[in-house]
Amino acid sequence: MKKFFASLLTLSMAFLLSIPAFATDFSGNAEYELESVSNKIVTAINEVYGDKSVTVTAADVDYAKAYKVYVDTDVFTLTTNSAAEIEAALENGNYVYVLPVNTANGTVVVNLQKGLPLSDNAKAVLTEDEQQEVIDNVGKWTVSSLAFYNSGNSNYNYEARLSNIIGEIPEGTLLVGSLPIFQDVVALIPNDAGMIDSLIPVTDTEYDSNLIGPTTRGGSEIFSYERVKDIANNLPEADPELAGGTVVDNIEARHPMFLFYGVIIALVVIVCSISFFFARKLCDTDKYVRP
Repeated sequence: MKKFFASLLTLSMAFLLSIPAFATDFSGNAEYELESVSNKIVTAINEVYGDKSVTVTAADVDYAKAYKVYVDTDVFTLTTNSAAEIEAALENGNYVYVLPVNTANGTVVVNLQKGLPLSDNAKAVLTEDEQQEVIDNVGKWTVSSLAFYNSGNSNYNYEARLSNIIGEIPEGTLLVGSLPIFQDVVALIPNDAGMIDSLIPVTDTEYDSNLIGPTTRGGSEIFSYERVKDIANNLPEADPELAGGTVVDNIEARHPMFLFYGVIIALVVIVCSISFFFARKLCDTDKYVRP
């Protein structure tokens, strides 16, 4: 009997040690919010990547793998560094979902966002029918872009990349885009006291290393949140090169598709702050928007 329990304990230890060092869930309410657009996700992938013999079904869409990324709140302007208070402020703003879908030939990363209200600028260039299409999609989750990563390319995996840098990911870690200085998604890391202590880029982002290089800890991509925040809040106001945005690099297959509804939504998104997060991403990814 003792040998049995000893063997069971050994197996349990081995199982626990084999679990990746992920202590947080980045998917948010993806399953609840996106389940209604599963068919649109499947249709978009199959239509865009049919030439790659990519075929997926709703069963291939795993919302637990989604990343919830907050996009139009400049957290650097907040007076607090409390993770809970920053998350509350982010929840009052906009967010998108980045959803990897595995296929036999690689991974398709689907970007989803909610349709935005019709702006005055868009009214000036859209027909009545086009304006109505925009109005009909307000508040609805929409496939805004797709990107294909060949097998072996896991640059889309924010969680794995973050874990490789810091090991176990603290609960309460937040993914944020469209921040000043950084050009893509970063992770805000809380310390044991529940205060955001560090900032880590989770993509091959572009930033001015001369500007924020001194904040790097130990030569790694771990930045002092407080020091970056201080630098960001003292930037010249009219410096477009330091404005937040997003760039998706190292995508091994790109072929933009500009569909009718894509043009409509793009015109609207351009005038909204959320668009800045996607503006550069769509330059390097496959765009697909459906009603």
